[in-house]
Amino acid sequence: MRLPVRGAACALALLVRAAVAAAQGRPVPVSPESLRASLFAIADDSMGGRMTGSLGDFKAAEWVAAAFRKDGLEPAGEAGTYFQTLPIVFTRRGEGAGRRYPVRNVIGVLPGADPALRGTYVSLSAHNDHIGTLPYAVDHDSVRAYDRVIRPLGADSPRRAPTPEEAARIRTILDSLRAEHPPRRDSIFNGADDDGSGTVLLVELARVLAAGPRPRRSILFVSHAAEEIGLKGSEYFTDHPTVPRDSIVAELDMDMVGRGGVGDLSGGGPGYLELVGTRRLSTEFGDIIDSIGRREPVPFRFNYDYDAPGNPLQYYCRADHYNYARYGIPSASLSTGEHLDYHEVTDEPQYIDYHQLARVTALVRDVALAVADLDHRPVVDGKRQDPTAPCVQ
Repeated sequence: MRLPVRGAACALALLVRAAVAAAQGRPVPVSPESLRASLFAIADDSMGGRMTGSLGDFKAAEWVAAAFRKDGLEPAGEAGTYFQTLPIVFTRRGEGAGRRYPVRNVIGVLPGADPALRGTYVSLSAHNDHIGTLPYAVDHDSVRAYDRVIRPLGADSPRRAPTPEEAARIRTILDSLRAEHPPRRDSIFNGADDDGSGTVLLVELARVLAAGPRPRRSILFVSHAAEEIGLKGSEYFTDHPTVPRDSIVAELDMDMVGRGGVGDLSGGGPGYLELVGTRRLSTEFGDIIDSIGRREPVPFRFNYDYDAPGNPLQYYCRADHYNYARYGIPSASLSTGEHLDYHEVTDEPQYIDYHQLARVTALVRDVALAVADLDHRPVVDGKRQDPTAPCVQ
């Protein structure tokens, strides 16, 4: 896919908007254009699907660290760097065969303005890895047409043979796509929504919060590695934190936050957002998120169905926020939901709703600022668990 270049006029406009907002003491605006340019970069074919331990995974971590550095975040990894290396070693096949690439979390800090609270943190996170490539190429549009009818949740929907009626619908969709463009062979899981969208949200917030008025507490930015192989990056960070663990007062994790439209899932549309874990440890934390969501320019419609204990999709145990929650840190997972491109080669940046992504980014900004400016930690009134025990949905 072609990588769009942000023009000088767009960059100048971002600087002007940031300067005006900062001068007026307001949060710096989120830019859909900035999010789009970033996502086309990290979800580009050249990243090779960002499989843990691959060259693309290594490049993605470098890209995030470069963005943190550019926006002035202080490094908060190991030995004065932005990186925390996980004790995972992969020898890759195919591209770069025989080479080993370190698996790394990327960590930066925006110091808070209040000397009394600067040593405490609101953590924001997403994961930058994905699932790599197929060993063979498939027809991109055929996959999309089939999944539109048979697998509306992508890899979370079972694969089966279509009925004659479904086969006719698939054919109609494919013919429509063929009328728009020629066939394209594809083997790369670009992971634009999963979790390129969360990653660029994190990078955009680094830009926005660093340019605007500083909150009282510090903001901790963690780009996790190895989520797709079992939440290993967040597990390692929370087991071996680079800041005192009990200094983290709350955690917001963003995973798949770029879709959520009416064509993606039942009940979708403007402002749709799935929340998991918000009140499991802190009623106050959940109330803050609810209140801010209602006050946004486009009020959010929060779906808590996937937070229900016993939900068969096990969302509570499948996102990086859980590894913070197991240590008693009030944590929430935000997502605009699954869709036909989930864990498919069709998860590409041209299908992202950048205005929706910008709205979620602004919500996370506003929640983070609200919690960071509290004169107390969000009260923990929920049941704590043994951090070494298996996750219970």
